[in-house]
Amino acid sequence: MTMEFQMKQTIRPLILLITLFICYGKSSAESNFAKVNLPGGVTVELPINWYVMSNNRRITLNTWVESVLEAHKLPDAENNHPFAANYYDDSGNTAASFSIFFYPKLLFTQSEAVEAGGTAFIKELDESVRQSFTSGLEAGGGKMVEWLGTTTKSINGSVYFISENRQLTIRGDGFRGILVRYLNAGKSFTIVVSYRENEEFFLRPICDRIISSILH
Repeated sequence: MTMEFQMKQTIRPLILLITLFICYGKSSAESNFAKVNLPGGVTVELPINWYVMSNNRRITLNTWVESVLEAHKLPDAENNHPFAANYYDDSGNTAASFSIFFYPKLLFTQSEAVEAGGTAFIKELDESVRQSFTSGLEAGGGKMVEWLGTTTKSINGSVYFISENRQLTIRGDGFRGILVRYLNAGKSFTIVVSYRENEEFFLRPICDRIISSILH
């Protein structure tokens, strides 16, 4: 490998980044994210080009989910799904999504979650989430490609349990799903962020930025 070749390999990514900043540059005083106030005192920052799902569409989606789970005799934890938003590509297809589910009847507290957050507890939680998520995904026509496991992460001073997976939608598109679960009795919630894997270069940093902004 010549020195000239190595220099070209080093310079090309830099040229690409410079080109991107020139083409898509924006005043640093303007943010591409907007703060969203959710129920239960939860806030998150979402890109301004993501579209909030209307109440009518969300009710239709929830009704569909309930019908699918009932038809397949799958249990569904009692939850409240008050908000969802999608990012659409130029063809009008969903390329990324955000949704939040609250669990007002959960009894497990944050202190218990922290104390129990050892290897055995995470393994048990991981298996439980994997089974329920896979069953629901397959009942809706999707397919689990790979379950990537569950880890803990501190976000803005609180402990979250984060599970990742790779899946195929009913359309056959490959998506990466990220489940961010906060356990604190009646204030418990799960945020689900997903993005199309063939756009990971752009969408993964955005989704990570969304997750890092979660505050309650």
